Amino acid sequence: MHRIAPWIPFEPTSSNGGILGSLPLNPGSVTFSIPGSVVPSGAGGVLVFAWARLVGPNPKIAYWHVGASVTGGAEDWFSLLVAGDPVNQTFVCNSQAFWLPMPIDGQLTVTLFVPEPRPIKRPGESEIQGYGEVEIHGYYPGAAAP
Repeated sequence: MHRIAPWIPFEPTSSNGGILGSLPLNPGSVTFSIPGSVVPSGAGGVLVFAWARLVGPNPKIAYWHVGASVTGGAEDWFSLLVAGDPVNQTFVCNSQAFWLPMPIDGQLTVTLFVPEPRPIKRPGESEIQGYGEVEIHGYYPGAAAP
């Protein structure tokens, strides 16, 4: 039997640092710094939670790519996908938690992809109508894997 290493849970609402920020609602990327008060710089991994809530007519599919830069210029990542409804006034949501290695630069990059543009978009309106956040829910205290 494999041993599961202990990890340190973190309640994101226990301090302002656990909620990193809002998901982008327009195609493109945002970068969030992981506060040292939440995850020590020597941590081996971080448990990232992302959630999204869409309201009203939205793209059929939208997904956010959450990435962590690792040694050698590579990136480890996970995706949060939400299937919307481009016609009806609906309410849909989804969430995803995933372990990522502690980023070498201490930052997570979140990118929104919308494969199909919205059929109706007024000036000044976001590509997606809704809300979502990126949060830290824990970390692995050991060194990162080689």
